[in-house]
Amino acid sequence: MKTFPVLDLPVHLSDNYEDWIIDRLNQGISTHIVTMNSEMAMAAQQDSELAQIIKKADLVVPDGSGIVIYLRRRGEKQARVAGIELASSLLEKLGSLGKDCPICFYGGAPKVSEKAAQAWQKKVPDINIIYNHGYLAGEELQSWCDRIQEIQPKLILVGLGVPRQERWITNHRHLAPNAIWIGVGGSFDIWGEVKERAPEFFCNNNLEWLYRLYQEPDRWKRMLVLPRFFLKAIF
Repeated sequence: MKTFPVLDLPVHLSDNYEDWIIDRLNQGISTHIVTMNSEMAMAAQQDSELAQIIKKADLVVPDGSGIVIYLRRRGEKQARVAGIELASSLLEKLGSLGKDCPICFYGGAPKVSEKAAQAWQKKVPDINIIYNHGYLAGEELQSWCDRIQEIQPKLILVGLGVPRQERWITNHRHLAPNAIWIGVGGSFDIWGEVKERAPEFFCNNNLEWLYRLYQEPDRWKRMLVLPRFFLKAIF
């Protein structure tokens, strides 16, 4: 798959990531998918470990209007692929396989991944999900890792936030060496109806970040990097 550098980080270009992912799954090929937005790209400029993880990922999709603008300014007409939408599409397809395709949710506050799993159970009755929150430590964490290793989920969604989720995936891929691993940020909060996703108007007009800031005003310092990225994108 063709790649194009965004601030020296590779972004894979495609109009159909899903088929590529499912093909890898059918072949039993371990796959780490990074859904990169402007905030992550800027964080990687200061975090060399995160930058290396992104560079070594098997697939980096453009999750963020800033990344798409950066690409288009350089002649690459790539559509944005929101990580939550990509994950949702995979859950709908793979969930119908039931026990033949176990799925794992890991992350979020206590009860959040459970609520997300229950919501998906209503949408896809055959779906087979194991889940746990992202505040495990010590014996609890080891027991959870043992469970992942025993069940061998085919799709593992990790919602620990950036860069923690990327590091966790990198350090734990050996637990399920034939799985698709995706960092999904706050997707469990959305699926579990703990938070609302931005309305369609905001999503369609590159303003999803503004709605997220409205929901989480304490993120304002982190979002100061967005205008800096925008300047890098247009010049």
